[in-house]
Amino acid sequence: MSLESSPEITVGSIGAELHDPVWSYRLNALVGVTDDGRLASSTEPLGSGKANTVVSAPMDAGRNLQISQKDDRHVYVPQPKRGKVAVVDLATLNPLVQFDAGPAPAYLSQDAGMRILLALSADGRSVTPVDQYGLRKLPTATITGDPADTIGGANRGRDIDYHLYGPSGIRYYKGTSSPPSEHGSLPIDVAVAAGDGTKVTRSYVARRDGDLLYAVDSRRGGEGLEVVGTVRLPSPIRRVGTDDTRIYAVTDRELVTLETDSFTGYPNGTIPVLRITNYRASLPEAVRSATVSGMAVGPHRVYLTFTGTPYAVSIAKRRL
Repeated sequence: MSLESSPEITVGSIGAELHDPVWSYRLNALVGVTDDGRLASSTEPLGSGKANTVVSAPMDAGRNLQISQKDDRHVYVPQPKRGKVAVVDLATLNPLVQFDAGPAPAYLSQDAGMRILLALSADGRSVTPVDQYGLRKLPTATITGDPADTIGGANRGRDIDYHLYGPSGIRYYKGTSSPPSEHGSLPIDVAVAAGDGTKVTRSYVARRDGDLLYAVDSRRGGEGLEVVGTVRLPSPIRRVGTDDTRIYAVTDRELVTLETDSFTGYPNGTIPVLRITNYRASLPEAVRSATVSGMAVGPHRVYLTFTGTPYAVSIAKRRL
């Protein structure tokens, strides 16, 4: 077994308390939202040099952010209190423009294949697509049934595809009609979720305080959802992320690396575990009990942030 980089685990301060960070490939930076609604960017996070951290002016930022698929110099920031989404320059964290993204946009995702930004409203009852070319708002889709907590757009494809996740379960939609065209649902109390890097119909989810990871996909024929694989991890799952070939599941103590098997599926119904890394023991004792506030998957390493502390952990990926 070899790793993408070394050392296997590094720990240090990134200069700001972040939640739900993302990785900027252009800047080699960890970018996330602070508790007071600002943005913060940390270049060289936990690398050989000192982290260079930039914090924005107050922005009334919502729950997460998305780096633009059209122009990776820009990041989209939901501003539910202002009823807008801001386009922010990643290098300076200065706002460039605001645009309409439907009612109280609070949580963002993207349909990467279509270059469509997807804005989930603060009440979880509507989704507004925005074309990233020209920032043109498409019709808002009103969601029937229970509200959603989060949204996940497809990573490729020629249709607008997205999954909604929440306590009532997973729902899979296509198109821009209102109400949108539902192509399947599954009653799992979803606390964390991530889409597949290759297959638009696949997602990986875990229940609230649950230690079982589910791989969920469309049924044969494209209508309905079903569980195609599961695996029980050492403790409850707090975050899930993916790249093109791997799933990364974070528990209170471990980072677990698993196989996606996007095309072949799981013949025995079990998601293969490739590696388990105990990161918790590497944290300074003063913050060893801090809860995970986010995970970002970079090209060679996975980064974890923690509530109430600027400390972060960087863990090397397992080489393919």
